[in-house]
Amino acid sequence: MRSSRWGVAVALGLGVLALQAPRLRAEGLPLQAEAELLQSLRAIGVAVQSGGVCGVPGQLATYNMGANLLCLGDALQARPQERSKVLHHELVHVVQDCLDGLDTPTSLPLAEGLRRAGDLTERQLNGFFLQHLRNQGNLQHVVATTAPLPQDSRQREIEAYALQADPALVQHLLRQSCRRI
Repeated sequence: MRSSRWGVAVALGLGVLALQAPRLRAEGLPLQAEAELLQSLRAIGVAVQSGGVCGVPGQLATYNMGANLLCLGDALQARPQERSKVLHHELVHVVQDCLDGLDTPTSLPLAEGLRRAGDLTERQLNGFFLQHLRNQGNLQHVVATTAPLPQDSRQREIEAYALQADPALVQHLLRQSCRRI
């Protein structure tokens, strides 16, 4: 677990960003910025695979926390308008993995990391993620697609869906939780 300083920084960042006007769509990353972001992942020990099949056929991308592998599939190349959102969804999973240590086969939901730091209540955290899902208009989809998952996996997916449309916040969390970025 990272220091409580991380928790304070994230709590402040979440609080400030929650007060800003909602971002309803993710802006695409310029190719150079994406390349630098992917290189920074490699520098901390996350393998990045571009192309091929990731997970089940048609799946756009995956992050495997046990292998520290981010896979950006061929299917993602065919849908460039979704690339930033999908990439940032997977980057939330990298953040969750960094919270528990990239050298472990487990990850820690953002909500749990913040609860442990003692900065935000469960109600505040749930409200934050819920508001992001509502702003994106994907709340019902997320509830339906995550319902069959075990609770820990469900929480991690909800967080990734909630934050995927906020690249600035995801990249901030990535820098804070994976210190070498």
